[in-house]
Amino acid sequence: MKSAFYQRLESGGRLPTPPGVVIRLLEITRQPDTSVREIADTIAADPILAAKILRFVNSPMAGVARQVSSLHQAVALLGVRGVKMMALSFSVLTAPAPTGCKRFDPKQFTVQSLACGTAAKVIAAQCKSNLANEAFVVGLLSQIGRSVIAAALPAEYERVLSSARLVPEDLPALERAAFGEDYTGVGAQLLRGWGIPEPVCTVIETFRGDGGEDPPSDLKSIIRVAEIAASVACPDPHAQTDNPDRFIQSAARLLGFSEAQAMETLNSIVTEVEDTRRVLDLPPGFMRSVEELEGAVRERISELTFALHVENQSMARQQEDLLHRATTDALTGVGNRAAFDARLAQELERSARAGTSCALLMIDVDRFKSFNDTYGHQAGDQTLKVVAETLDQNIRKVDYVARYGGEEFVVIAPNTTVEGIMTLAERLRQTMEVTPVRVGGRSLTVTFSVGVALMPEVSDTGPNTSNLLIRAADEQLYAAKRSGRNAVQMTVLDAMAAAEA
Repeated sequence: MKSAFYQRLESGGRLPTPPGVVIRLLEITRQPDTSVREIADTIAADPILAAKILRFVNSPMAGVARQVSSLHQAVALLGVRGVKMMALSFSVLTAPAPTGCKRFDPKQFTVQSLACGTAAKVIAAQCKSNLANEAFVVGLLSQIGRSVIAAALPAEYERVLSSARLVPEDLPALERAAFGEDYTGVGAQLLRGWGIPEPVCTVIETFRGDGGEDPPSDLKSIIRVAEIAASVACPDPHAQTDNPDRFIQSAARLLGFSEAQAMETLNSIVTEVEDTRRVLDLPPGFMRSVEELEGAVRERISELTFALHVENQSMARQQEDLLHRATTDALTGVGNRAAFDARLAQELERSARAGTSCALLMIDVDRFKSFNDTYGHQAGDQTLKVVAETLDQNIRKVDYVARYGGEEFVVIAPNTTVEGIMTLAERLRQTMEVTPVRVGGRSLTVTFSVGVALMPEVSDTGPNTSNLLIRAADEQLYAAKRSGRNAVQMTVLDAMAAAEA
């Protein structure tokens, strides 16, 4: 059924008609008893068309194994339907007259139609489809509706084209908004009127899909991807049609092509379009060379690689930040309780494998509650920061400091001796004793008490061992408090005690 928009074009006498020879060819091929000779004679009446068909049949595009020297042989090889479609397609590829629509260049459209047909044939071959020849013809004719609208309504179509960012991808929606019909529907109705087989018209009418969803059939998918390939290989100077990654993405989504396969296909399309353009005597120019295309691809890949690198760096920073927040005490900047638990388990496991010692220091700020009550919570917070900094700056590189909770801190000290751990504990206590805490212009003295538990030889890495070490260090901390504070107390755990814990 003809649409209202198509009827408007038809009633205004604005629809194109094929050349007389093609009209005659369409008529005789409808008759069941038409002979090969009659078809060949009809084509011969147009020497230019006849030459194009012969050159095409003898070109690599046709894939004919032997040299064809006569139209009779060409018709026999291509078949009645094939010859009819080729004759119509090649007549369409004769550059139409200027339309008055500045953004629609007839010569550029001609080469782009050839690019779409060639792309469809190459893609079909890559897909190992038996639809290669049919895809070529459908691709050639798929955008004929654009030419019809540009010729019939040049001013209105100029406005549509000026609104398009991507050509032809953006056109159907813009055309439907302006005319109630898009170029695929106009083209299909025109071809039906010319007697083109209905399956071809249906594919042209529906290959874009309804509302942009993926088209359901193989041939429709091939034409849709070919249309994008043609816009990349033969870019519209007024639109953004120059990104090869759009073709790569559509070929992957609709046809399952890898990136390498898509690029190989695109290069083949550019090469074959240029060869076929020469065979058919179409205007030069408009096409990208393989070198230009590869340059655009390399540039685009560089952009994508750089963007991915920046994104990965950003993600790495985000992950690092999240990990830091999850393992760091927000006030003091040293490890938090969860990080301490994980680190202690790791150090005990490492010590067990190496057969070495592991010590734990439990540290509590002396009279912290009284200090807080006297000077305020801000002073208390400043004190905890100074304690954490003092511990962090005076431990060994292999040691680990964390805030255990409240005013309590812990230090894990692997691979040490009784003398070594006592030296460390005393150094920490003495350094804190002479390190001022500055609060509101005052310089305050802060001390802490230290409880030390040393396991000379770690043999078990289960939670009991961690609990034993923490409990033993905590007991020594309270012993230091009872001794008068600002002191260090230590115990050494034997292997038997650790095993029985």
